[in-house]
Amino acid sequence: MKALIFNGPRDIRYEDFKDPERTIDNAVIMKVKKCSICGSDLHIYHGDQIGKKNYDADQHKFCVGHEFIGEVVEIGPDVHDLKVGDQILSAGGTGCGKCTYCRTANIWKCKRATAFGLSNEMNGGQAEFVQIPNADRTLMRIPEGVGDEQAMLLTDALATASFGINNTGLLPGQSLAVVGLGPIGLLGIELAFLRGASQIFAIDPVAGRRAQAEKLGAIAFAPGDEAIGAIVEATKGGVHCVFEASGASSAVASTLPLVRTGGGLSFIGLPQPGVALPLNQILYKGITVKAGVAPVQDLWEPLIPMLQSGRLKATGLFSHHMDLADGAQAYKIFDARADNVVKIMMNVN
Repeated sequence: MKALIFNGPRDIRYEDFKDPERTIDNAVIMKVKKCSICGSDLHIYHGDQIGKKNYDADQHKFCVGHEFIGEVVEIGPDVHDLKVGDQILSAGGTGCGKCTYCRTANIWKCKRATAFGLSNEMNGGQAEFVQIPNADRTLMRIPEGVGDEQAMLLTDALATASFGINNTGLLPGQSLAVVGLGPIGLLGIELAFLRGASQIFAIDPVAGRRAQAEKLGAIAFAPGDEAIGAIVEATKGGVHCVFEASGASSAVASTLPLVRTGGGLSFIGLPQPGVALPLNQILYKGITVKAGVAPVQDLWEPLIPMLQSGRLKATGLFSHHMDLADGAQAYKIFDARADNVVKIMMNVN
Protein backbone atom coordinates (compact mmCIF):
# COMPACT_ATOMS: atom_id res chain seq x y z
CA MET A 1 0.00 0.00 0.00
CA LYS A 2 0.93 3.68 -0.10
CA ALA A 3 1.32 5.61 3.14
CA LEU A 4 2.99 8.59 4.79
CA ILE A 5 6.11 7.23 6.47
CA PHE A 6 8.29 8.84 9.13
CA ASN A 7 11.90 8.63 7.97
CA GLY A 8 13.30 11.09 10.51
CA PRO A 9 12.77 14.70 11.63
CA ARG A 10 11.07 16.76 8.92
CA ASP A 11 11.28 13.76 6.60
CA ILE A 12 7.82 12.28 6.06
CA ARG A 13 7.48 10.58 2.68
CA TYR A 14 4.66 9.13 0.60
CA GLU A 15 5.99 5.69 -0.22
CA ASP A 16 5.30 1.96 -0.33
CA PHE A 17 4.68 0.26 3.01
CA LYS A 18 3.71 -3.28 3.94
CA ASP A 19 -0.05 -3.90 3.94
CA PRO A 20 -1.34 -4.37 7.50
CA GLU A 21 -2.27 -7.91 8.49
CA ARG A 22 -4.93 -8.61 11.06
CA THR A 23 -2.86 -10.10 13.87
CA ILE A 24 -5.34 -9.59 16.73
CA ASP A 25 -8.69 -11.34 17.13
CA ASN A 26 -10.48 -8.18 18.34
CA ALA A 27 -9.15 -6.10 15.42
CA VAL A 28 -10.43 -5.02 12.03
CA ILE A 29 -8.70 -3.86 8.88
CA MET A 30 -9.92 -0.45 7.82
CA LYS A 31 -9.70 1.01 4.33
CA VAL A 32 -8.96 4.67 4.94
CA LYS A 33 -10.99 7.21 2.94
CA LYS A 34 -9.75 10.43 4.50
CA CYS A 35 -7.21 11.44 7.10
CA SER A 36 -5.95 14.61 8.75
CA ILE A 37 -2.86 16.08 10.40
CA CYS A 38 -3.06 16.96 14.10
CA GLY A 39 -0.90 19.51 15.85
CA SER A 40 0.59 16.70 17.94
CA ASP A 41 1.79 15.05 14.71
CA LEU A 42 4.13 18.02 14.35
CA HIS A 43 6.00 16.97 17.50
CA ILE A 44 6.92 13.77 15.69
CA TYR A 45 7.70 15.73 12.54
CA HIS A 46 10.05 18.04 14.46
CA GLY A 47 11.90 15.16 16.12
CA ASP A 48 10.67 16.11 19.60
CA GLN A 49 10.26 13.82 22.57
CA ILE A 50 6.79 12.53 23.49
CA GLY A 51 6.82 10.66 26.78
CA LYS A 52 9.78 8.29 26.62
CA LYS A 53 9.90 8.36 22.81
CA ASN A 54 12.60 10.53 21.25
CA TYR A 55 11.84 11.13 17.58
CA ASP A 56 15.26 12.63 16.96
CA ALA A 57 16.89 9.23 17.56
CA ASP A 58 17.33 6.43 15.03
CA GLN A 59 14.31 4.13 14.82
CA HIS A 60 12.33 1.92 12.50
CA LYS A 61 10.16 3.57 9.88
CA PHE A 62 6.48 3.74 10.73
CA CYS A 63 3.22 5.09 9.33
CA VAL A 64 2.05 8.31 10.97
CA GLY A 65 -1.39 9.73 11.75
CA HIS A 66 -4.16 9.22 14.31
CA GLU A 67 -7.08 11.06 12.68
CA PHE A 68 -8.83 9.04 9.98
CA ILE A 69 -12.17 7.72 8.75
CA GLY A 70 -13.01 4.92 6.35
CA GLU A 71 -14.61 1.52 5.83
CA VAL A 72 -14.34 -1.90 7.48
CA VAL A 73 -12.91 -4.45 5.03
CA GLU A 74 -11.98 -7.33 7.35
CA ILE A 75 -13.03 -8.31 10.87
CA GLY A 76 -11.59 -10.61 13.52
CA PRO A 77 -13.56 -13.33 15.35
CA ASP A 78 -13.78 -11.29 18.56
CA VAL A 79 -15.35 -8.24 16.87
CA HIS A 80 -19.09 -8.22 17.55
CA ASP A 81 -20.46 -4.72 16.87
CA LEU A 82 -19.14 -4.09 13.36
CA LYS A 83 -19.40 -5.68 9.94
CA VAL A 84 -17.62 -5.45 6.61
CA GLY A 85 -18.79 -2.38 4.71
CA ASP A 86 -19.51 -0.21 7.77
CA GLN A 87 -18.51 3.44 7.32
CA ILE A 88 -16.54 4.26 10.44
CA LEU A 89 -14.46 6.76 12.34
CA SER A 90 -11.67 5.78 14.69
CA ALA A 91 -10.63 7.22 18.01
CA GLY A 92 -7.08 8.52 17.85
CA GLY A 93 -5.86 5.76 20.12
CA THR A 94 -6.91 2.70 22.07
CA GLY A 95 -6.06 0.21 24.80
CA CYS A 96 -5.84 -3.56 25.03
CA GLY A 97 -9.61 -4.02 25.26
CA LYS A 98 -9.29 -6.70 27.92
CA CYS A 99 -8.22 -5.06 31.19
CA THR A 100 -10.50 -3.56 33.84
CA TYR A 101 -9.83 -0.02 32.62
CA CYS A 102 -10.76 -0.83 29.03
CA ARG A 103 -13.97 -2.50 30.18
CA THR A 104 -15.04 0.40 32.42
CA ALA A 105 -14.71 3.39 30.07
CA ASN A 106 -11.21 4.25 31.29
CA ILE A 107 -9.18 3.24 28.24
CA TRP A 108 -6.46 5.85 28.80
CA LYS A 109 -5.59 4.27 32.16
CA CYS A 110 -4.81 1.00 30.36
CA LYS A 111 -1.10 0.20 30.67
CA ARG A 112 -1.00 -0.61 26.96
CA ALA A 113 -2.97 2.43 25.82
CA THR A 114 -1.36 4.37 23.01
CA ALA A 115 -2.20 6.52 20.02
CA PHE A 116 -2.01 5.43 16.42
CA GLY A 117 1.02 6.52 14.45
CA LEU A 118 3.51 6.99 17.29
CA SER A 119 5.72 4.04 16.35
CA ASN A 120 5.79 0.81 14.38
CA GLU A 121 4.14 -0.88 17.38
CA MET A 122 0.82 0.58 16.17
CA ASN A 123 1.06 2.16 12.75
CA GLY A 124 -1.11 5.15 11.93
CA GLY A 125 -3.88 5.89 9.49
CA GLN A 126 -2.30 8.29 7.03
CA ALA A 127 -2.31 5.30 4.73
CA GLU A 128 -4.52 3.25 2.46
CA PHE A 129 -5.17 0.62 5.15
CA VAL A 130 -4.69 0.30 8.91
CA GLN A 131 -5.28 -2.38 11.55
CA ILE A 132 -7.54 -1.24 14.41
CA PRO A 133 -7.21 -3.30 17.62
CA ASN A 134 -9.96 -3.32 20.26
CA ALA A 135 -12.25 -2.43 17.37
CA ASP A 136 -15.59 -2.54 19.17
CA ARG A 137 -14.41 0.22 21.53
CA THR A 138 -12.11 2.10 19.15
CA LEU A 139 -14.43 2.48 16.16
CA MET A 140 -17.89 3.90 15.67
CA ARG A 141 -20.18 3.90 12.66
CA ILE A 142 -20.41 7.45 11.35
CA PRO A 143 -23.78 8.62 12.71
CA GLU A 144 -26.57 9.88 10.50
CA GLY A 145 -26.42 13.63 10.09
CA VAL A 146 -22.68 13.83 10.80
CA GLY A 147 -20.57 14.91 7.81
CA ASP A 148 -17.07 13.74 6.99
CA GLU A 149 -15.44 16.87 8.42
CA GLN A 150 -17.33 16.54 11.69
CA ALA A 151 -16.56 12.81 11.79
CA MET A 152 -12.88 13.58 11.36
CA LEU A 153 -13.01 16.03 14.26
CA LEU A 154 -14.62 13.36 16.45
CA THR A 155 -11.50 11.20 16.05
CA ASP A 156 -9.58 13.56 18.32
CA ALA A 157 -9.87 17.35 18.11
CA LEU A 158 -13.52 17.81 19.08
CA ALA A 159 -13.34 15.30 21.93
CA THR A 160 -10.10 16.85 23.16
CA ALA A 161 -11.62 20.33 23.09
CA SER A 162 -14.65 19.09 25.02
CA PHE A 163 -12.41 17.39 27.58
CA GLY A 164 -10.35 20.53 28.00
CA ILE A 165 -13.34 22.83 28.43
CA ASN A 166 -14.91 20.41 30.91
CA ASN A 167 -11.67 20.47 32.91
CA THR A 168 -11.74 24.27 33.25
CA GLY A 169 -14.78 23.98 35.53
CA LEU A 170 -16.45 26.78 33.56
CA LEU A 171 -19.95 27.63 34.81
CA PRO A 172 -22.72 29.54 32.99
CA GLY A 173 -22.12 33.27 33.19
CA GLN A 174 -18.37 32.99 33.73
CA SER A 175 -15.51 34.32 31.60
CA LEU A 176 -12.89 32.25 29.79
CA ALA A 177 -9.56 32.81 28.05
CA VAL A 178 -8.50 30.42 25.29
CA VAL A 179 -4.75 30.43 24.64
CA GLY A 180 -3.83 28.86 21.30
CA LEU A 181 -6.27 29.01 18.40
CA GLY A 182 -5.57 25.89 16.43
CA PRO A 183 -8.55 23.63 15.71
CA ILE A 184 -8.84 22.53 19.34
CA GLY A 185 -8.79 26.07 20.67
CA LEU A 186 -11.37 27.22 18.12
CA LEU A 187 -13.62 24.26 18.92
CA GLY A 188 -13.17 25.08 22.59
CA ILE A 189 -14.62 28.54 21.99
CA GLU A 190 -17.74 27.12 20.37
CA LEU A 191 -18.17 24.54 23.14
CA ALA A 192 -17.64 27.13 25.88
CA PHE A 193 -20.34 29.40 24.51
CA LEU A 194 -22.70 26.41 24.42
CA ARG A 195 -21.77 25.81 28.05
CA GLY A 196 -22.90 29.35 28.89
CA ALA A 197 -19.69 31.40 28.91
CA SER A 198 -20.49 35.10 29.22
CA GLN A 199 -17.30 36.37 27.63
CA ILE A 200 -14.41 34.61 25.86
CA PHE A 201 -10.99 36.09 25.18
CA ALA A 202 -8.82 34.38 22.57
CA ILE A 203 -5.04 34.66 22.20
CA ASP A 204 -2.90 33.57 19.25
CA PRO A 205 -0.02 35.04 17.20
CA VAL A 206 -1.66 34.21 13.85
CA ALA A 207 -4.00 36.94 12.61
CA GLY A 208 -6.15 34.58 10.54
CA ARG A 209 -6.86 32.40 13.54
CA ARG A 210 -7.75 35.42 15.65
CA ALA A 211 -10.20 36.42 12.92
CA GLN A 212 -11.84 33.00 13.10
CA ALA A 213 -12.15 33.29 16.86
CA GLU A 214 -13.86 36.65 16.46
CA LYS A 215 -16.36 35.12 14.03
CA LEU A 216 -17.25 32.67 16.81
CA GLY A 217 -17.90 35.58 19.17
CA ALA A 218 -14.61 35.81 21.06
CA ILE A 219 -12.54 38.93 21.68
CA ALA A 220 -9.14 38.20 20.15
CA PHE A 221 -5.64 39.41 21.01
CA ALA A 222 -2.10 38.82 19.84
CA PRO A 223 -0.05 37.37 22.72
CA GLY A 224 1.92 39.59 25.07
CA ASP A 225 1.79 41.59 28.28
CA GLU A 226 -0.50 44.18 26.71
CA ALA A 227 -3.12 41.51 25.96
CA ILE A 228 -2.89 40.08 29.47
CA GLY A 229 -3.29 43.54 31.00
CA ALA A 230 -6.30 44.35 28.84
CA ILE A 231 -8.04 41.07 29.69
CA VAL A 232 -7.35 41.37 33.43
CA GLU A 233 -8.71 44.93 33.38
CA ALA A 234 -11.80 43.98 31.35
CA THR A 235 -12.64 41.17 33.77
CA LYS A 236 -11.78 43.15 36.92
CA GLY A 237 -9.10 40.79 38.11
CA GLY A 238 -8.80 38.03 35.55
CA VAL A 239 -10.97 35.45 33.84
CA HIS A 240 -12.67 32.69 35.78
CA CYS A 241 -11.03 29.97 33.68
CA VAL A 242 -8.24 29.48 31.13
CA PHE A 243 -8.09 26.79 28.45
CA GLU A 244 -4.51 26.37 27.19
CA ALA A 245 -4.45 24.54 23.86
CA SER A 246 -0.96 24.96 22.44
CA GLY A 247 1.71 23.72 24.84
CA ALA A 248 4.11 26.50 23.84
CA SER A 249 6.18 27.74 26.77
CA SER A 250 5.06 31.37 26.33
CA ALA A 251 1.41 30.29 26.16
CA VAL A 252 1.68 28.21 29.32
CA ALA A 253 3.43 31.09 31.11
CA SER A 254 0.55 33.45 30.26
CA THR A 255 -2.12 31.36 31.95
CA LEU A 256 -1.51 32.26 35.61
CA PRO A 257 -1.49 36.04 35.06
CA LEU A 258 -4.78 35.70 33.14
CA VAL A 259 -6.77 33.74 35.73
CA ARG A 260 -8.35 35.27 38.81
CA THR A 261 -7.91 33.99 42.36
CA GLY A 262 -9.82 30.74 42.81
CA GLY A 263 -10.06 30.14 39.07
CA GLY A 264 -9.39 27.10 36.92
CA LEU A 265 -6.66 26.20 34.44
CA SER A 266 -6.98 23.41 31.87
CA PHE A 267 -4.03 22.19 29.80
CA ILE A 268 -4.30 19.88 26.79
CA GLY A 269 -1.44 21.08 24.56
CA LEU A 270 1.63 18.82 24.45
CA PRO A 271 4.19 20.91 26.37
CA GLN A 272 7.52 21.95 25.01
CA PRO A 273 10.53 20.50 26.88
CA GLY A 274 11.25 22.32 30.11
CA VAL A 275 7.84 23.97 30.44
CA ALA A 276 7.03 24.54 34.12
CA LEU A 277 4.37 26.20 36.24
CA PRO A 278 5.22 28.20 39.40
CA LEU A 279 3.64 26.11 42.14
CA ASN A 280 3.82 28.95 44.67
CA GLN A 281 1.57 31.14 42.50
CA ILE A 282 -0.90 28.28 42.02
CA LEU A 283 -0.94 27.76 45.78
CA TYR A 284 -1.37 31.40 46.79
CA LYS A 285 -4.04 32.11 44.15
CA GLY A 286 -5.93 28.91 44.97
CA ILE A 287 -5.98 27.78 41.35
CA THR A 288 -7.40 24.42 40.27
CA VAL A 289 -5.20 22.88 37.57
CA LYS A 290 -6.29 19.96 35.40
CA ALA A 291 -4.65 18.25 32.44
CA GLY A 292 -4.64 14.91 30.69
CA VAL A 293 -5.34 12.94 27.55
CA ALA A 294 -8.96 13.02 26.39
CA PRO A 295 -10.93 9.76 26.70
CA VAL A 296 -12.12 10.22 23.13
CA GLN A 297 -14.51 7.27 22.92
CA ASP A 298 -16.29 8.29 26.12
CA LEU A 299 -17.03 11.78 24.80
CA TRP A 300 -18.78 10.70 21.61
CA GLU A 301 -22.10 10.10 23.37
CA PRO A 302 -22.68 13.71 24.52
CA LEU A 303 -21.16 15.32 21.41
CA ILE A 304 -23.02 13.47 18.66
CA PRO A 305 -26.55 14.70 19.55
CA MET A 306 -25.20 18.25 19.63
CA LEU A 307 -23.84 17.82 16.10
CA GLN A 308 -27.00 16.13 14.81
CA SER A 309 -29.25 18.86 16.21
CA GLY A 310 -27.08 21.63 14.77
CA ARG A 311 -26.42 23.23 18.15
CA LEU A 312 -22.74 22.42 17.68
CA LYS A 313 -21.51 23.36 14.21
CA ALA A 314 -17.84 22.28 14.24
CA THR A 315 -17.44 23.49 10.66
CA GLY A 316 -15.07 25.71 8.71
CA LEU A 317 -11.87 24.33 10.20
CA PHE A 318 -10.61 22.36 7.20
CA SER A 319 -8.98 25.15 5.26
CA HIS A 320 -7.10 22.82 2.90
CA HIS A 321 -8.05 19.65 1.02
CA MET A 322 -5.20 17.64 -0.50
CA ASP A 323 -4.40 14.11 -1.64
CA LEU A 324 -2.44 11.68 0.52
CA ALA A 325 0.15 11.59 -2.27
CA ASP A 326 0.87 15.24 -1.46
CA GLY A 327 1.20 14.52 2.25
CA ALA A 328 4.83 15.61 2.54
CA GLN A 329 3.84 19.03 1.22
CA ALA A 330 0.81 19.06 3.52
CA TYR A 331 3.11 18.65 6.53
CA LYS A 332 5.29 21.53 5.34
CA ILE A 333 2.27 23.81 4.94
CA PHE A 334 0.82 22.85 8.32
CA ASP A 335 4.17 23.23 10.08
CA ALA A 336 4.81 26.67 8.57
CA ARG A 337 1.22 27.84 9.21
CA ALA A 338 1.32 28.94 5.59
CA ASP A 339 -1.57 30.07 3.43
CA ASN A 340 -3.84 30.71 6.46
CA VAL A 341 -3.94 26.99 7.18
CA VAL A 342 -6.07 25.79 10.08
CA LYS A 343 -6.49 22.09 9.37
CA ILE A 344 -5.77 19.85 6.37
CA MET A 345 -7.98 17.02 5.10
CA MET A 346 -6.21 14.45 2.93
CA ASN A 347 -8.14 12.23 0.53
CA VAL A 348 -6.90 8.67 0.18
CA ASN A 349 -7.47 7.67 -3.44
